[in-house]
Amino acid sequence: MNVQVTHELLQEAYELEKTFTLSYPFGIYKDSLYSTTYDELTKWLRKTITYVKNHDMEYETLSLYQYLNSFRGKLGNIDQHEFKKILSVLEQYFLHN
Repeated sequence: MNVQVTHELLQEAYELEKTFTLSYPFGIYKDSLYSTTYDELTKWLRKTITYVKNHDMEYETLSLYQYLNSFRGKLGNIDQHEFKKILSVLEQYFLHN
């Protein structure tokens, strides 16, 4: 794996993590924080999926690939807790590959 690219993807994710500042005063969303930058999250997810796809011959069977792909088109619905989970899974993947 290209260490520089994995570092850049993680750095970008750490910066995006800081954008989870939007909250709603009512309903099921009131206990969570959401990102203020949907477009940047979407670009980062696409870039990360593409990286995994290009660097793992068996990407279709990877649980990481399937997990990341499950968020396509739904990033506006993830909260800070879910993003931290994505980040943790990605860190583990990069650590072991």
